[in-house]
Amino acid sequence: MSETQTQSPCGCDERTPPEPSHINPPGQSVLRYRLGDHSALLRRMIARLSQQETPAGARPLAALTTRAADDPSLALLDAAATLGDVLTFYQERIANEGFLRTATERLSVLQLARAIGYELKPGVAASTYLAFTLDDSAAAQAEVTIPAGTQVQSIPVKKGEASQTFETSTDFVARRAWNAIKPRLSRPQDLSKGAKTLYLAGIDTRLQQGDFLLFVGEERRKQRGSEQWDVRRVLTVEAVADKDNPQGGYTVVTWEPGLGSDAPPVKPPQNPEIYVFRQRARRFGFNAPDWRTIPLDVKKEYAGNVTSMPPEWPGFEIKESKKALLELDAAYPKIVPESWIALLTPGYVELYRVLKNETAGVANFGLTGQVTRLELDTPEHLSWFERRQTLVLTQAEQLTPAEEPIFDVVTGKQIEVAGVFTDLTPGQPLIVSGKLSESDPLPTAAVVFVEQVISGAGFTTIVLQEQGLGAAQYIRSETTLYANVVAATHGETTTEALGSGDGSRPHQRFKLKKAPLTYVSAKTPTGAATTLTVRVSSVAWAERPSLYAAEPNDANYVVRIADDGTATVRFGDGKQGARLPTGQENVTATYRVGIGQVGEVGAGALSLLKTRPLGVRGVTNPVAASGAEDPETLESARTNAPQTVLTLDRIVSLQDFTDFANAFAGVGKVQATAIRQGERLLIHLTIADASGDPVASSDALFLNLRGAIDAARDPAAVVELASFTPLTFRLKATVQYDSRYLEADVRAALEDALHTAFAFSAREFGQPVTAAEIMEVMHSVAGVIAVDLDELAYVVAPPSTATQKTLGLVKAIRARNVTADALLPVHAARVVDKTIQPAELLLLDQNGIDLTLVSIP
Repeated sequence: MSETQTQSPCGCDERTPPEPSHINPPGQSVLRYRLGDHSALLRRMIARLSQQETPAGARPLAALTTRAADDPSLALLDAAATLGDVLTFYQERIANEGFLRTATERLSVLQLARAIGYELKPGVAASTYLAFTLDDSAAAQAEVTIPAGTQVQSIPVKKGEASQTFETSTDFVARRAWNAIKPRLSRPQDLSKGAKTLYLAGIDTRLQQGDFLLFVGEERRKQRGSEQWDVRRVLTVEAVADKDNPQGGYTVVTWEPGLGSDAPPVKPPQNPEIYVFRQRARRFGFNAPDWRTIPLDVKKEYAGNVTSMPPEWPGFEIKESKKALLELDAAYPKIVPESWIALLTPGYVELYRVLKNETAGVANFGLTGQVTRLELDTPEHLSWFERRQTLVLTQAEQLTPAEEPIFDVVTGKQIEVAGVFTDLTPGQPLIVSGKLSESDPLPTAAVVFVEQVISGAGFTTIVLQEQGLGAAQYIRSETTLYANVVAATHGETTTEALGSGDGSRPHQRFKLKKAPLTYVSAKTPTGAATTLTVRVSSVAWAERPSLYAAEPNDANYVVRIADDGTATVRFGDGKQGARLPTGQENVTATYRVGIGQVGEVGAGALSLLKTRPLGVRGVTNPVAASGAEDPETLESARTNAPQTVLTLDRIVSLQDFTDFANAFAGVGKVQATAIRQGERLLIHLTIADASGDPVASSDALFLNLRGAIDAARDPAAVVELASFTPLTFRLKATVQYDSRYLEADVRAALEDALHTAFAFSAREFGQPVTAAEIMEVMHSVAGVIAVDLDELAYVVAPPSTATQKTLGLVKAIRARNVTADALLPVHAARVVDKTIQPAELLLLDQNGIDLTLVSIP
């Protein structure tokens, strides 16, 4: 609109300022509603001085030609313009406060939201799981009841950090046996057919490579002809010490071939005893002189008057006999009756049991000396073992077998634990804590839930709900299960008298003395439930969002949260909600105090029992507290308030899933994706908590959101909920800046701008990072002249789901002089190898900025 030109009586050109336009396109953050500011209003009035007419058509002010600011008439106009400036300013502000998008006052947003039944979210308390340890002394109780409301306090670890109080959510019966359950670290050895490895107790077995082992059981003891026994020669011996127990450890022994036989088919003994033969002997005469080298006259003395000389010493050949006698080459007094011996000859071995041992002097075969004469339990095949080729294994010493160590990682849906724990119940939470790698400085903990308990012989198999531990792999020896686990939430219980009821007064109000009022995560459409209970004359009244539809006698009240976090309880007027009955201090309140992200204490921080049940020795939180959200901001309310009207606490469309989850207390970001698997259409929701952290499937936020969605959605819809996959990137750049600016200030501004632009609140799931937007952010910093982006890369490469095209892009942007069209791809939820992968979120790593600054004069 052009200015209107008039001929001024003062002889100067005066232009009447155009009327302001009040056309406000949709989506504006500020409405234009003013008639003008001081300058425009004054100019407009001065320009119209000569135009003012009386009813008779005269223009009495046309003769007023002065435009001096100190003229009384002009001063009057200036005062009017000042008044108009103030009035139009507030008029515009009031107009802006009348719309949700443009309102800046919290009260305005609150009242506008309340008009559609929406209350600003008061926030939600953090939650975690506490692991209690009972006194394990002999005199201590085996079971201890931990009541709901047991208080545990955190120990601050940072300067300025305040201690936070958590309370248990339910009553829980803890058991001493549940203090620390260890995964099954060993199992009975499998010495069935084909076995080639043996574990022995201790590390001082004195076994060596080449020793012979005997595996024999009741089969051979009861039946002399049984072949269910094995003799094997040791290939390797390895002693494994126990670093925690010098007297412990075990020895690993291997051999070839495996136990049993295929030809003829023979099974190994069941439950065998295991022996090592400590002594090797030979049959008497094994070292007799070679008969062929003996002089003929000597031969005649041994052979007598024979027509032909025998080929060997007379009596040297072992012949079949019904007597089970065996002569050894020396005296072996340590061979005792009932012990085992084995005879070996190339290609064959036989086992015998000693019945009697005696020492005798013998002179034969050109040899003299003492021999050991053994009476055996059977003469079977003794003649097969000729004197010179037979090795006799004796002095069988029994070995103590150990259980076979289990080295498998703890993962998936099932965990075998040592001991019998059939009293674990379905749905009971457990905390699995351990290291994922030997280099981990601290253990990693996860909360899982029992689905089924299967008892075994000295061990228990715990079947977990859902995916259990998923793909996480815990080192078995470094893992512990805690079963004395109970859910806890942030906030400390307090009870107070609010005041006295007065039946003559409508809408009585009482302010809670402590703040902030605690709200905990719940399966409600809002995602939160109050901890406040108000009693009137010892009778509990019910809270409701509004008294609008309350009946005159309804015992209801509403709670309103002020900007400072204080809560006010308001009762009815006898028309909409009942009035309070008259009484002295008859209105009381029990509630909890504490809310928001200050309650997200780290793992291990909660260790101080404020209320210690008898028999409880200690407590800790192996998993960090999570799921908290601070009271809702104005910006969030502008987005969330309309969503309640869109969904009306029911979910139909894909957008409804997003809107519903976004309005849920504790949720910081959500993306709903429709995914087709064959003929099935599935709705997949990827979520993050309000702190920007992943949400474990055991977290209260995850469980309550899933429950609330299930209650609001179409029962026929298939819905899957998952936490996002976090990714981070790094960049390297050379920046030229104006030498008039301080380098430290430019660097700090660049880093701040980058971290802000690529922080959790500024990015969406599945949103890639481009070189162009990085350059745009850096160029927006004051003092920056030019930017050369040298490197743009993931800190840790995404999973192997990346395509070759993606890998090629990543490789290209690692080169120097990254082009503006380069990007780091990020995926939304999708199907990979028949498995649904959640959406990815790519953020700038906290230490991912490497800048080289060059000053330009």
